[in-house]
Amino acid sequence: MINKLIFVLLITISFSYATNFNPSKLSKDDINLLKTIKSKGQKYGFSYSLMAIAIKESSLGKYIINVNSKDFGLYQAHIKSVIARHKVKDTSWNRNRFAMKLISDFDFATKNAIDELQYWHGKHNGDWRKVWASYNGGWRYNSKRARKYSNDIAKIIRLLKQINV
Repeated sequence: MINKLIFVLLITISFSYATNFNPSKLSKDDINLLKTIKSKGQKYGFSYSLMAIAIKESSLGKYIINVNSKDFGLYQAHIKSVIARHKVKDTSWNRNRFAMKLISDFDFATKNAIDELQYWHGKHNGDWRKVWASYNGGWRYNSKRARKYSNDIAKIIRLLKQINV
């Protein structure tokens, strides 16, 4: 019971941070991480999307495990999508192995997020609102939840551009 309460509290804090992102509360470490993410995404044109997703999904790495949704890492990649993308058998061993890699390997997690964005960017002909919604909702990008997610990402990007990270 207490573990469930702690988990709900952490999810609430994470959700609150992501939806009420305040750039003035960024630490030096946060800004350095954002700059690193920006540089990794630059050649793909995904810098701001990656930074905003990292803020929204994990509060810049503060919440990197969601066992309920089975999403892991800085960008909260869904483990089944990662398994399918890497064309490995979906076993508990591979789910654990890839989950740990998403959590511990920044480059792997970032490449995975880039691959996911590239996939949806192609499917939606560069319509960023749909790309962001699909990052969250897959083919259910028109759902209320996915559209809200997309709006949150757009808002975070606007704020990031204002502070010129």
